[in-house]
Amino acid sequence: MSTIICHSFPAWDTPYVKSTLELITRMSATHRVIFLDYPYTWKDYFSNPHAPKKNMLGGEVRMIETEFGTIEVYNSGPIIPTQWINQPNLFDALMKVNAHLVKPTIDRILKTVNTADVQVINAFNPVFGWYTRKFWKGIPVTYYAYDDLSSTPWAGKWGKTYEGKFLKEVEKVIVSSEGLKKKFDQLHPQVSCVKNGVNLSLFKPDFLHKAKKKLGYVGAFDERIDLELLEQVALAYPDYLIEILGPVKTTSDLPGNVIFLGSCPQDQIKDVVRDWNVCLIPFRKTPFTQSIYPLKINEYLALGKPVVSTDFADLSDFDEVVRISSDTETFIKGIHREKRSDNRLKKAKRIDFASKNSWEARSQEFLQALAS
Repeated sequence: MSTIICHSFPAWDTPYVKSTLELITRMSATHRVIFLDYPYTWKDYFSNPHAPKKNMLGGEVRMIETEFGTIEVYNSGPIIPTQWINQPNLFDALMKVNAHLVKPTIDRILKTVNTADVQVINAFNPVFGWYTRKFWKGIPVTYYAYDDLSSTPWAGKWGKTYEGKFLKEVEKVIVSSEGLKKKFDQLHPQVSCVKNGVNLSLFKPDFLHKAKKKLGYVGAFDERIDLELLEQVALAYPDYLIEILGPVKTTSDLPGNVIFLGSCPQDQIKDVVRDWNVCLIPFRKTPFTQSIYPLKINEYLALGKPVVSTDFADLSDFDEVVRISSDTETFIKGIHREKRSDNRLKKAKRIDFASKNSWEARSQEFLQALAS
């Protein structure tokens, strides 16, 4: 059994759906999987409610038993916060210190593996990838990118610079959307695309349940959302509730029938979404969203729900099962048409489509890309 080490930006303990964790969890069925967790800072130690404080201070390796296999979770000690820094020389100096704070954990991991039969996946963490690159002692590294780092508000300052440098050091690149593949094809000779999937065991359709005059969106309510579009939808459907299920990260002044439910565990999403007549993806069209393959789209479809989306990215995979709209008028009309024309045959078609996009299938695609 070969070993996969995931040097991760997504944290193990935050309560959000993360493609990185979904993929490596399923890899654990056939591989030894070691997870080098998010590099928490001292600020996180004192203020982040999800930070595994005990493990950050020299705790034991966590052996996480999943339904597929065991994940070995390692945490490095707290590092120095650097997001506030604007001076390149100071950033470089402190990141070198941070890399050496992480090095003992990398050394600890490497003592447990056969370096001739192991691969490293750097999951969207190019800054640390660059500064720790020599610590992996020649083990092949694959960069996994699931967003356009240069367009993300939280990483744009340093991410673009170090992603470009790190790409010259990695053996392969795996991305999650066609938009990202177009970008990285110009930057690296070996790029594969493995799109996001769905946890079919949690998103089982209920044909007997009746919707309740509701529309809805699952996901973070942030800068991706087209607020003007959502306002017009709310005004066009005043007798419908429009529910937002996810963390609220931006302020808004929307009509009173737009309801914010906050976040909930992944296994409770179905209980909310099954009440919706139509599921929405009201994203703006920006450089950032053009590279997104939304996790929620297959979740909606797995439940058999009609979906109306803006044309924020290349969604050609979904032409036959999702109504894609180019403007506000067609988006609003699309909701009406999807409500009116929904039937068992269409539900079955959506469910069948989603069944081919399980995380199990995506994990196998990812492993094939690693092996190619």
